[in-house]
Amino acid sequence: MSHSKTYTKKEISKVLTKASEIQTAKDLFDDQEGLTEEELIHVAEEVGISRQVLLEALHSIDEPDLNEQTYNLIKGTSRIQDVSTVKGEITDEQWEELVLEIRKVTGGIGKINKTGKTYEWEQRKSDFGYKHFSFTPKNGETKIQMVSSWGPFKTLASFLSFFFGFVVALIPFKEISGKQLALMIAPFFGLGGFAMSRFFLKSYFQKQKTQLTKLTNVLSKKIQSFGASQNSIEIENRNVYQSQEKTGSERAEERNA
Repeated sequence: MSHSKTYTKKEISKVLTKASEIQTAKDLFDDQEGLTEEELIHVAEEVGISRQVLLEALHSIDEPDLNEQTYNLIKGTSRIQDVSTVKGEITDEQWEELVLEIRKVTGGIGKINKTGKTYEWEQRKSDFGYKHFSFTPKNGETKIQMVSSWGPFKTLASFLSFFFGFVVALIPFKEISGKQLALMIAPFFGLGGFAMSRFFLKSYFQKQKTQLTKLTNVLSKKIQSFGASQNSIEIENRNVYQSQEKTGSERAEERNA
């Protein structure tokens, strides 16, 4: 009498799926640490992924992803960037609408430029930094590249925080313990103020990241809506259509009479 276990349909499906994953991993990486580009293309074609699609994925793998960028407390990160591709090519008229959306989200006015097919919007502030956005339409798609940097603002915030901590400590300790001791203690308070600036800059980093994420979503939806409106059917002359419809109804009345 056999004592082997009987598996349900659900368990069978789960076991086969897991076995397939294990077999695939073994076939791909057994006795080697990775795959070359041609080997990866060959594997992709075997599972139904075209060569062109895989090459596009390979070219975009090194592009910065905004979701993966985090704040470095020690360095005080002061720059973020994002690259994305949206279906649909923008035109000069549509570019004007995108600029309006950029101004709404950023709350500022920037310099507009066009180099070849690439549309650019740039905003520079000497005390804060700069924002630079570019839109490149090609092969039925638009590549969006965004950079936001606030290096000068980081430097200013760090210096003022150190200076404020230094002065706040220097004045009372000078009155209590004398100038020499105050000058020895005040720098430590200055460093404390400098450390606090890093936490302030962290909140500023998150604010800029949220703004860039919102802008990416808004502009992507806007560009996609351009493509949808181009594919819609429009009646070029409604007056002619209404006139023809009226004439048809009048003919029907004449036949009934």
